Amino acid sequence: EESDLMLVENTTSARVSIYPNPTEIGEAYIELYNLADKMVEVKLVNILGSEIRNLFRGGIKDDYPTSKKLDLSNLETGIYFVKVVADGDIIKTDKLILK
Repeated sequence: EESDLMLVENTTSARVSIYPNPTEIGEAYIELYNLADKMVEVKLVNILGSEIRNLFRGGIKDDYPTSKKLDLSNLETGIYFVKVVADGDIIKTDKLILK
């Protein structure tokens, strides 16, 4: 199935990097790669799976790395998950530790 192969290629070419992780300063950065022409949402999810904050929402113009500062202030220390959604599809979920 050619369509299945295309789907796999499209989702794996997208990359996400979050740093520093763990973070102690109440802010972190996320870099998004290979998400040109997509509407991207970055959501913070607690360990129970509840979305607690929308960290970023917007269109990505090109495939160059897009760096966004994430505001993690007023959050309790612990383990969170950063969920990246592009055009409605979850492409990445990364653990983020807040010390």
